[in-house]
Amino acid sequence: MANPLDGLDPDAVLRQLQQQAADLETKAAQLRTELTNASATATSPDGAVTVTLSPTGALQNITFAAPAAKVSPEKLGPLVMKTVQAAQREVSNRVTASLAEQFGSSDTMDFITQFMPPPEPTPTRQAPDEDAEGAVLRRRRGGRPEGPGHDEPGGSLLR
Repeated sequence: MANPLDGLDPDAVLRQLQQQAADLETKAAQLRTELTNASATATSPDGAVTVTLSPTGALQNITFAAPAAKVSPEKLGPLVMKTVQAAQREVSNRVTASLAEQFGSSDTMDFITQFMPPPEPTPTRQAPDEDAEGAVLRRRRGGRPEGPGHDEPGGSLLR
């Protein structure tokens, strides 16, 4: 049986291994930098809430702007959560993009992406007889909806 190492230059093999090690070290440093910079900031559509998440998805900062004062307490929590989820999707996209460059195999990426938050559902168009929460408003004669703020002719929606 022939020796598979016959005819190989040990110095050439060593140089090749050293080059591969240097390439891996460069890729690891690049990945570390990209992951460190993969934080994300998201702001709610009305500008009331802004959140910043770390690359791991940990909440780093949350701020409330003037429009937050107009949001009811019952709606503020869901607004914060929706904004955090948007930032989580952005962090996931950034981390996934960085990892895809280094570990582009589909099996590896399938494993990694199974832990990522799902994409945001496409918003559905609100029916003309629904309010912002999706509750259906009944129409009175004369075309005005019934419900709070619609009781009196010319009544205000805001009380």
